[in-house]
Amino acid sequence: MAMTQRRYCLFMNGRIHNRNIGCKRHDNAYGIRGGGNGADRRRADHALYAHMRENRDPLALPVLGFTRLFGWFFFNYHGKPWRGQLIRKLFPGY
Repeated sequence: MAMTQRRYCLFMNGRIHNRNIGCKRHDNAYGIRGGGNGADRRRADHALYAHMRENRDPLALPVLGFTRLFGWFFFNYHGKPWRGQLIRKLFPGY
């Protein structure tokens, strides 16, 4: 039985432009074992943008904008403005 690869990209096809690996790294930087402060989040967003640019992905700039505008909802903050991921506080089953 073949294992299917987990899909890490939200709202876009992860199978093209090597997106899934970039999204996985971004999710790991945002998640339970990642996180930190606003500067850490900015670095994670720009690393995803750089990965997408390296792979000539036409969605690189819109994705950077999306992550900068809405990423705070998913990022695992270690202190201010709150502790943990807001999405897990609002939707515990996420």
